[in-house]
Amino acid sequence: MIDRAALKLEAKDVLRGALVSPYLFTLLCLAVSLVMNGIDEYTSLPARIADLAQVDPQLVLGLPPFLRNASFPRLPAMFIDVLSLLLTVTLGAGASLYHLGIRRGEEMPYSTLFDGFGMVGRVVALGLLRALLIYLWSMLFIIPGIIAAYRYRFAMYNLLEDPELSPLDALRMSRVQTSGFKGELFLLDLSFLGWIALTLVTFGLLSIWFAPYYQQTDVGYFQAIKRIKGIGRFPGEDGPGGEDPFAPRY
Repeated sequence: MIDRAALKLEAKDVLRGALVSPYLFTLLCLAVSLVMNGIDEYTSLPARIADLAQVDPQLVLGLPPFLRNASFPRLPAMFIDVLSLLLTVTLGAGASLYHLGIRRGEEMPYSTLFDGFGMVGRVVALGLLRALLIYLWSMLFIIPGIIAAYRYRFAMYNLLEDPELSPLDALRMSRVQTSGFKGELFLLDLSFLGWIALTLVTFGLLSIWFAPYYQQTDVGYFQAIKRIKGIGRFPGEDGPGGEDPFAPRY
């Protein structure tokens, strides 16, 4: 069993010692996401209103004129919808890079949020493959889908720590790393239910504090499980001659 309480305390210490504020970093991430989602909602609104008109025209007539008469071509709106999804995955990788870095005691500037674009092809490919695998398992039943989500939970961390990995290798490595630890990861998530409830009550405002705490604890579990399994990489901990003692094995 991993000492969850100790890792949570360690996560708080890491956040307190970060050279760049994790809370301002999260605020930047939320601001960028809000702008992206706003553009996405604006461009897709006419299509939604058109669909609503087919269901109940009276509901559309009750909308304000600036909404009722809104227009935007459906094809560009679909393109922006897909683009917003891909940007979300890439910015999520940037946030993970930040948290991996501050755990190593490195100074991770606010621009780290956009570092995922340097390997956008593999980041997006991994995000799509992971989503596809979880979806396929979910088709069997909801429980296999949840298990798959935990199985591939560390795939993005693996890719970010070793950019030479292929997306498939990162997924395979996560599968081996999480074997025997899915239950502990599930209990970890359950331990944050109170934070999640408070975040919902505050309309997401509390996520500025909760999101860094949660992700840094998750990174702590990732590092702890890597050490137990001896599978993965530990950047900055090379052995004699520059050979990494934690070379990938899966």
